[in-house]
Amino acid sequence: MYYSVNRDLTVQVASKAKKEGVRHFIYMSSMIVFGTDQAAIRQDTVPQPDNFYGDSKLQAERELERLESEDFRVAYVRPPMIYGHESKGNYPRLSKLAKVTPLFPDYDNRRSMLHVDNLSEFLRLVIDNQDRGYYHPQNTEYIRTTDLVKEIAKISNHRIGVTKLFNPLIKSMMGINVVNKVFGDLYYEQAMSEYHTNYNVRDFNESVRETELG
Repeated sequence: MYYSVNRDLTVQVASKAKKEGVRHFIYMSSMIVFGTDQAAIRQDTVPQPDNFYGDSKLQAERELERLESEDFRVAYVRPPMIYGHESKGNYPRLSKLAKVTPLFPDYDNRRSMLHVDNLSEFLRLVIDNQDRGYYHPQNTEYIRTTDLVKEIAKISNHRIGVTKLFNPLIKSMMGINVVNKVFGDLYYEQAMSEYHTNYNVRDFNESVRETELG
């Protein structure tokens, strides 16, 4: 099903678009094409997906490359985790926890994330400029899970304490999927996300407030 939708249907839509005279096509790929075991993704990091979702996205990219021409420009956008008001996935789970837990680990990690408004502005610029090639947009600031939880709690008027007491346990559990998703490092080096025009219309605090309050 992943390949049928993410790869085959993408190619069908792009082929139809090209046939009908569309000159610019944007493909929403994913950071996951680099795999789930990467911590720091750099300019020379080779995509190496380790699940069906990531592999199907990467295969779609390769197939779209075959369709490219001077009259059919393709922009490949590989965002990290996207969040915003009523978003799905890991963010709402973390948000629910931040509003009820009295204590949370004070753990140092680094995550690339992208607020939906920043993504929308980036896509607008790509469309206006008729850009082609590979893009890795992200928020200006890396996000530490502890800081994200604290900010959500603050906006929700929930008192929360943080402690380093659990850090040795967290380190020993790295490698477990759910622990990696919460406390692991996963980020693009900033140079990969540079664009000639600023697309970050919301900073970290503002983006969390908008996500929580709408």
